[in-house]
Amino acid sequence: MKDHITHPQGRKSYIWRFLALSAIGRNVIHITATTEREAREQSPAGCVMVFAGRLPVQEVRHA
Repeated sequence: MKDHITHPQGRKSYIWRFLALSAIGRNVIHITATTEREAREQSPAGCVMVFAGRLPVQEVRHA
């Protein structure tokens, strides 16, 4: 496994995309978290979460 160096200002967050399946239907949801596990812990109760993607959070820079 590669060495991973954490940025000095904290860990990088990602936008995690899931397909949330429930008895009522399905939805695509986006959760901002550091890890997939953390994102799944924030997911709606009673849903089966299917991983669909991980996107970097874009920083906002003001002029």
